[in-house]
Amino acid sequence: MATDEEPTIAEGKYRIGVVTRLTGLSADVVRVWERRYGAIRPARSGGGTRLYSDADIARLRKLRQAVDKGHGIGQAARLADAELDEIVSDAEQTAGAPDVYATVRERFLDAIQKMDVVAADLELSRAATLFPAHTLTMNIVAPILDEIGARWAHQEFGVAHEHVASGLLRNLLSSLFRLYPPSGHAETIVFATPSSERHEFGVLLAALLAATRGWRVVYLGVDLPSPDIAFAVRLAGARFLALSVATHSPQIEEELESLSGLLPDSTRVWVGGAEAVKYRQFIERAGWSLVRDLEHLDDRLRR
Repeated sequence: MATDEEPTIAEGKYRIGVVTRLTGLSADVVRVWERRYGAIRPARSGGGTRLYSDADIARLRKLRQAVDKGHGIGQAARLADAELDEIVSDAEQTAGAPDVYATVRERFLDAIQKMDVVAADLELSRAATLFPAHTLTMNIVAPILDEIGARWAHQEFGVAHEHVASGLLRNLLSSLFRLYPPSGHAETIVFATPSSERHEFGVLLAALLAATRGWRVVYLGVDLPSPDIAFAVRLAGARFLALSVATHSPQIEEELESLSGLLPDSTRVWVGGAEAVKYRQFIERAGWSLVRDLEHLDDRLRR
């Protein structure tokens, strides 16, 4: 637990950008944990900039572990470091520990089932406060989308359920982009879907993943003609283009063929989405890369 003494500037040496890389927490989460819960007390430079110490970094890591194991941040933030060590260690040794991500997903889906929009929105807002965007995307939002699709296919969810859930999830993901401004030397990557492809969540999730990895993201959205995608790539000076295809049709293949003739030769194109594998022959012929899933994309983004 933080002491009552004011931390000195000498104790603080890391700015918030370094803290996010060392802890895996977003800047927004770190500041909420600091201001709302008093989890840490960073020093201040002469100009008022927060400076975080090695002890702050270590404590934030322990708090993240505790939250990932199902402990509330409000409770965990009041614990001394020794107590945090104990609950994290206990949680790691306990078989069958609760899956905190599954709990969030179940609460959200239960609220959607009942058309309790307020409860569903609160569940997402709470998750966005607790977890960094990368974790939120991979462990909560993507599985929720898969489950919504399954329930719709089995007629457990209707169109209204899908629309309400989609609206809430879209608002959440869009709001997270502002938390991840690119670094000065970041690579630029353009995200889009070709003309007649209107499924948005795959490309939106992919774009957010890239932002959390430090890329400069140009998000075009869905249903764009090939000349417009190629124009955006050239105008942005992007060496990378990521496309998402969730349907299979001759029209989309024609758009991909057209796009391949319009892009600069230096452009590296990644194609993913539920139906991407059905375009494998064209992708290989064009010299593009097939992306199997979000984890495969995340691996490429990290490298």
